Amino acid sequence: MQDFLKFFDEKASGFPMHLEIYYSKIMDWCITIYKKGCGKNGEDLQIVSVQSCDVEYAFAKAQVELKDWLMKNDGGY
Repeated sequence: MQDFLKFFDEKASGFPMHLEIYYSKIMDWCITIYKKGCGKNGEDLQIVSVQSCDVEYAFAKAQVELKDWLMKNDGGY
């Protein structure tokens, strides 16, 4: 989790994006990364959306998905 948060913080300083982390017994761990107003018709652009009951898996998957998105859409990470 700390590796993901460190990576996100480094990237968000040069590529502004928002991070939401949520946990509940019903929804498990939910991690969402998005850019405000950068989607179609001024909607938010969702970059990553992960849900898992395993906190380590959720953060690892979110980091991989963010890196994949940055490689495809921002020329790398």
